[in-house]
Amino acid sequence: MVFARSRRYREPLYLRRLPSRPRSRTAFWALRFAAFAPLLALVSIFALRTGIADTSVFLVLGACVLAAALAGLILIAAALQSLWSRGTRGGRAVIWAIFLSVLTFAPFAAGGFLWTARPRQAEVSTDLVDPPLFASETRNMSGASPAVVAATLKDGYPGLTGRRYRAAPDAIHKTVTEVAQTFGWTLQSSVGRIGTDDELVLEFASQAPVIGIPGQTVLRVTDEGETSYLDIRSRTPGVPHDLGWNALLVERFLSRLDFELVGIVKADPA
Repeated sequence: MVFARSRRYREPLYLRRLPSRPRSRTAFWALRFAAFAPLLALVSIFALRTGIADTSVFLVLGACVLAAALAGLILIAAALQSLWSRGTRGGRAVIWAIFLSVLTFAPFAAGGFLWTARPRQAEVSTDLVDPPLFASETRNMSGASPAVVAATLKDGYPGLTGRRYRAAPDAIHKTVTEVAQTFGWTLQSSVGRIGTDDELVLEFASQAPVIGIPGQTVLRVTDEGETSYLDIRSRTPGVPHDLGWNALLVERFLSRLDFELVGIVKADPA
């Protein structure tokens, strides 16, 4: 029996390269804009806190941050459309861009809410009829009546009232100075002498937390004989809206002052 050996010839295999996915340039540009916005925000805050930029320049830089974030958001939408329809590469870049955009938009969203929820003013006072005056106003007004300043104040926070304490002005002055130091305020001027004048006026400079927008606060202690009355006025120069910060600052300061004076003097309702 003869066996026939069959020969099998293997045909050469040709491996075809899979088509490469094109790279989405829009996705990477979206990441660049999304990363630039928070970086510019950090630089702006640093410049404001160190005194390199003033409040007006900081507001312009803040507008640039918002513009960069909006541009990044538009590019993110275009990149997502490209990834879905054409299958381009850049998914990780888009994810990082979304994360950075959310990080950037969060403060603006909170600020927008406070802009509509809080009264539109950048200055508050416990006395709207005879408000305490800043040193700059006293110099510019040449001793004119505080009624000129009172006409510019708004009654957006009627719950803010002064404090009356059964104590001499020197005790109130000491406690006010100590509380101001705990708040990080810097004394700018002091008008009046204890035991000689009926009023003591203390002016302080402060900075908003994190951002560092400068603010001004003036306190007036009036000697009423057996009692002393405290009025406070706070403002943020250069901004159209303080987002409720000055009212919150005054409330915190007065609450802390009441706490420090518990057991030392007796407070009467204003």
